Amino acid sequence: MECLFNDLFKKKEFEKQIKPIVEAAFKGISIQFEFFKSTGNKWNWTSLMGCDKKKMLEKFPITQFISGTRGQKIEQLWLDAENWVRTFCCPSEGYINSSENFGLYRKADVIPYMHVFAKHIPLFMQQLKTKNLSLQFFSTSSIEKKITIR
Repeated sequence: MECLFNDLFKKKEFEKQIKPIVEAAFKGISIQFEFFKSTGNKWNWTSLMGCDKKKMLEKFPITQFISGTRGQKIEQLWLDAENWVRTFCCPSEGYINSSENFGLYRKADVIPYMHVFAKHIPLFMQQLKTKNLSLQFFSTSSIEKKITIR
């Protein structure tokens, strides 16, 4: 969301033309949302959680604000991460540990890394890119070793 909104904030017509249309698009998908200026005259927006965030990922018309293939790719990116976790947790058919079981995994099998991948990595990548850094510079292996030793 932050990347999308930062693109929109750069446009000179944001406050008078784009802002009301974005807020109307959220209203159209039944999400309470608004932009507001915070300290330092910087734009901020309503924080979305849970069902509202999921609905936004699925239904917000990104291509209405970012045209062409770039808008389409952003829409697809938002859906792909969400769908990956959803597919991982798709309901099982038949009995667990039997030849009749056609499901994948349980929701309880989603680990924190999977959540981070689906919900946070795109933002991390954007922030690292602005600092000329890469995700490869960071590792949690030392923490993992301490956890498994105990």
